[in-house]
Amino acid sequence: MKKAKKRIWISAIIVAVLALTACGSKTESTDLEETNTSQEEKVVTMAYDQTWNSLNPYSSTGVVGDTVCNQMFDNLVAVGAQGVLYPRLAESWEMSDDYMTITFHLNPDAKWQDGEPVTADDVVFTCKMITKAEITTSRRQFFQNIAGTDESGVETSTDSVEVEKIDDLTVSMNLKKAMSDTMFLKQASYFFVLPEHMLNDLEPSEFMEADFWNNPVGNGPFMFESTVPGERVVYTTNPDYYLGDIDFDKLVIRCISSTNILASLMSGEVDLVPGGRVSFPLEDIPMAEEQDYLTVESLESPGQVWIIVDNEKFDKTTRQAFDMAINREEMVEELLDGKGKIREGMYASNNKYYDPAISEVSFSNKYDPEQAKKILEENNFDFSQELLILYVTGDSLREQTATLFQRDMEEIGVKVNAQSVDLSTMMQMMRDKEADFAIMKTSSDGANPLENQDFFTIGGGI
Repeated sequence: MKKAKKRIWISAIIVAVLALTACGSKTESTDLEETNTSQEEKVVTMAYDQTWNSLNPYSSTGVVGDTVCNQMFDNLVAVGAQGVLYPRLAESWEMSDDYMTITFHLNPDAKWQDGEPVTADDVVFTCKMITKAEITTSRRQFFQNIAGTDESGVETSTDSVEVEKIDDLTVSMNLKKAMSDTMFLKQASYFFVLPEHMLNDLEPSEFMEADFWNNPVGNGPFMFESTVPGERVVYTTNPDYYLGDIDFDKLVIRCISSTNILASLMSGEVDLVPGGRVSFPLEDIPMAEEQDYLTVESLESPGQVWIIVDNEKFDKTTRQAFDMAINREEMVEELLDGKGKIREGMYASNNKYYDPAISEVSFSNKYDPEQAKKILEENNFDFSQELLILYVTGDSLREQTATLFQRDMEEIGVKVNAQSVDLSTMMQMMRDKEADFAIMKTSSDGANPLENQDFFTIGGGI
């Protein structure tokens, strides 16, 4: 098979990752029989090194799950690079003079993939359903600013959520407090509009696990065709997509171990690797550079690797001791060949949300294992226990980070076992307090501070 020219960008500020390859469609591949495609079809295959937990966008626990669901379900508004807002199902919107009500005007051409129009009823239904107390979702950020919900986005009483259908293509939302439309919509990427006419008979208690999610019908650019859970999702293009035609026939999203990403690119199995979201091994760069159809470039990325901890099991003093025991400089040198930076918190120093005062409480530049062990001893830490850290299967960077974390903890006398699991299992085990630590990875600083708030809120994402 003739290989199309592809481009690889290697980001190396916080993590070294494969950022992008040129998207070239292929007419044949080793996967055609598996995905039921023919030689005449144009197929684009995108690869992640992590898996997803559901085809239900409100069950999603991470970026990969959101990407899988984004192909099928559109949001009212899309949030692009640097927080720029773009119309999707809502072709326009305006905020009232008192900044307490936002009104959306839906695109009249938007349709569900069964041919039914997308209407204000769908928006109202989605708001009313996802705010039910019986539904547990980490994707409820958008709803917590709507009047009639509590601070977690749950309705305060039956039918309390203040979302109103004005006409078939117009819907308004009252807010708890005055805010600009930009601030309100910064979380819009988590607001997936769902089909009222297909889901309105479901009780909230059965909604998240309904049969609908095994063969979902959306309003997005791609239609669900099939899936092999944890391995791939196959879509066909939506011929009636309201934002225009797509110039290929099928999209395949696959989960491939990061150590096999380069081989998959070289064989033609994979066309596209999402920017900043895959751990492209540094040791594979020389081989990639040798391929005449691949171009390798190094770019700065705001992505980061960080560790979440059970804040209820370990008090502040213990957490600070753990923090002081981590040799970040060695991690950057060994895992990123020195092409990385140590952060004091979630935001890089050039991010507009960075707070210099965090340096006063951060332990990121205070590596001192002897002092860390002394603090634990004075705090009566139980050194006989074995702790557990989780990392995502197939992500070599997280796996290597877990290994170095084990080594750092062993130096201060703390025993840590590392376990590989899929992302959804990792999140659930942390919620159920079956693990003590988990290694997280993000591809950007986030458009605003609210994006990662679930990880710092009791009862939030973890």
